[in-house]
Amino acid sequence: MINNKMKLSFGIALSAIGAFAASAQAASLDPTFGSAGVASTAFGYYGAAARVVVQPDGRIVAAGQSALGEFVLARYTASGALDTSFNGTGKVNTTPSGSCPGQARALALQADGKIVVAGTSCPNFTSTRNFTVYRYNTDGSLDASFGSAGKATVNFYAGASEATAVAVQGGSIWVAGYAGNGFALARLTSSGGLDYSFGSGSGSITTTVGTGSAFANGLAIQADGKPVLAGYASSGGTVFALTRYTTKGALDTTFGTGGKVLTNVGGTFSGNSAIATSLAIQSDGNIVAAGYANSASGGSYRMAAVRYTSTGALDSYFGSGTGKVLTAIGSGDAIGSDVAIDANGGIVVGGYSIVGSYRQLTLNRYDSYGNQDTSFGPVATAVGSANAAVQGLALQSDGKIVVAGYGNSPTAFVVARYQ
Repeated sequence: MINNKMKLSFGIALSAIGAFAASAQAASLDPTFGSAGVASTAFGYYGAAARVVVQPDGRIVAAGQSALGEFVLARYTASGALDTSFNGTGKVNTTPSGSCPGQARALALQADGKIVVAGTSCPNFTSTRNFTVYRYNTDGSLDASFGSAGKATVNFYAGASEATAVAVQGGSIWVAGYAGNGFALARLTSSGGLDYSFGSGSGSITTTVGTGSAFANGLAIQADGKPVLAGYASSGGTVFALTRYTTKGALDTTFGTGGKVLTNVGGTFSGNSAIATSLAIQSDGNIVAAGYANSASGGSYRMAAVRYTSTGALDSYFGSGTGKVLTAIGSGDAIGSDVAIDANGGIVVGGYSIVGSYRQLTLNRYDSYGNQDTSFGPVATAVGSANAAVQGLALQSDGKIVVAGYGNSPTAFVVARYQ
């Protein structure tokens, strides 16, 4: 997947790990969590967590997939032990019907504690992937009041579709990803049916972005109810792509150009590659997209963060006036997979970097102007002698950072907490 050889244009803040100073305040694993800060949970011979949330009571839920194509969840106590009040074991396996493996990609928590997991499967034993959403009760059982026995699917006539992001707002459940070659977004009611007040009576929309294929990876709902999507689109390579819609599902023409924004992060050269994997909205309405983009030498990817104003313009107060930052970490690719805004306005990005022979859990933090926070890190954590990566992160109310992804051999859910 990561094989492009690219260059970097001027005007982007590029920093290398060798320039980072260690500090007594650097982020470190929380020894009160799991085993020396890390909890590992096996689901057969393969399990990988895609996203994580922290409940108001401090318990932690991670969702992802197994090698058998199951949607799998694990819930932990605040100390990192499996929570046996959740399905009796702390773990839940759900197998979607159909002819292709299921893949859980996104996770959200409702105000009533119910857990929403979104991804893809091939329902009705067809070969076409569809948005697939499950809702679970607080004890880990499927919520029979949602969809059909706890499961809802969305078919897009544009073609195969995969959900990669989910958000809950009031009684609405928003699900985003791709369908055919474009961005896709659906709004469900609290009972799991399509909300026909959205998308001109269909409950869903698709959007052509860029000059070829486009894929939405991140979703956030603004305070005014407008949904924002972030991902990538083809445009002389791939670029960060964002769209914003009205609450009824029309492109919001007050955002970017006709509701769309395309950003060359690493440069404008032919074949450049940049992918936004996640999205967060600041309290002031500014929008942060994080992911990765090519660097100037060797083709390695750099962790990337781009900030936009509420109108979709690059924020000149961020990234030395460019609106963009790229950070090299380790000896190879550095990938940003999820982003969150902390209580001080800092931007925390989690993913992986290559340190030595393996990928490692990696966290990085930028201040509100896009400067590297050298008092924080970056922090790279090995998990055994195997590849490991952060795929989701969440912030606790006390400021501690919870990450989830994969690691160990055989590959298992890995949840870690940093202080």
